[in-house]
Amino acid sequence: MNVLLVRHGAAADGGFPEVLRPLTPEGRKSVKRLARSIDKSGIRIDAIVSSPLTRAVQTAEILLAKLPKHHPVRQVECLPELAGDFISAKFSRAAFFGWLAETNISSLILVGHEPTLLTLASWIDPTLEHSDELHGLAKSTALSFSWAPEMSSRYEGRFFPRP
Repeated sequence: MNVLLVRHGAAADGGFPEVLRPLTPEGRKSVKRLARSIDKSGIRIDAIVSSPLTRAVQTAEILLAKLPKHHPVRQVECLPELAGDFISAKFSRAAFFGWLAETNISSLILVGHEPTLLTLASWIDPTLEHSDELHGLAKSTALSFSWAPEMSSRYEGRFFPRP
């Protein structure tokens, strides 16, 4: 299974409750460029799952809209656990891996927030825990992994919002 951990695009800072902060115009543009990078990779996206926070849902919806029709994904689902630091819902490593196994798909985008995404990344590939790769995840970028239940998983690289 290909798993892409995507950090939401840039969001508005003031005037909104934390859970309702929308993407900025520049955040929207960078997510559109990220969708192009993902499409150019050759990975066919089967599902997009997002944190329920507005900026993550908007990121997921833009990815859905901008990925060409040859990607099987047709809707965005929300998973409260992806908003770990903002609402009280937590994944354990075993629960996360069980959930991944149950999805029974070949490629998945998970849209969320730091530091939750970095925790998931270190669970998928524990060799990253002490590497420079997990020193921050810029907005509108993705970490790519190959994952399989009961087998070693590995970090494949990053996707950036390229023109």
